[in-house]
Amino acid sequence: MNTNSSSANGIANGTSSQGNLSLFLVDDDNMLLKSLEHHLLQKQKNNFKITAFSNGEACLKEMDKKPDIVVLDYMLNGQDSHAMNGIQVLERIKAKSPETTVIMLSGQDKMQIAIDCMKYGAFDYVVKNENVFLRVQNAIKNSANKIKMVQQLRYYKLFSWIILSVITGIIATAIIVSTFFHLQLIH
Repeated sequence: MNTNSSSANGIANGTSSQGNLSLFLVDDDNMLLKSLEHHLLQKQKNNFKITAFSNGEACLKEMDKKPDIVVLDYMLNGQDSHAMNGIQVLERIKAKSPETTVIMLSGQDKMQIAIDCMKYGAFDYVVKNENVFLRVQNAIKNSANKIKMVQQLRYYKLFSWIILSVITGIIATAIIVSTFFHLQLIH
């Protein structure tokens, strides 16, 4: 279920029309979910929108909103054995929205779990320990920087294509004009 949606002072200029990043928080531990949301609302610098979910299924239903970043718990089925786990949700997020950056959270400090998360497309893996809020904040900042760089790269590619098209048009026009004048001089 969608537990909250709020605007925050947040990360960096993002992808929405108002320059805001959209952030989904997904964790079945409601205490951690609320605490993380509160921390992010207090610590970030620019505007972004946070939507919190207590399970992966609710998050997936809202993926049509194209969040920029999803912070996703690995053990989402800890309280409900029928719920999807974090890897299953990660796979579906990446299938629906490959450009969405996913940061995985886990109480397990196991290298193989981190590797599996990355293999399925996670951007980062954060262990739930005493530094979890700071690490998530830094992972979101890094994700926002990546998103901004990708946007700039797209802009530069488009700008380069436009410039190349204009130059090609000028050269083609010069060739046509040159040929026309050359033919005029011959006749």
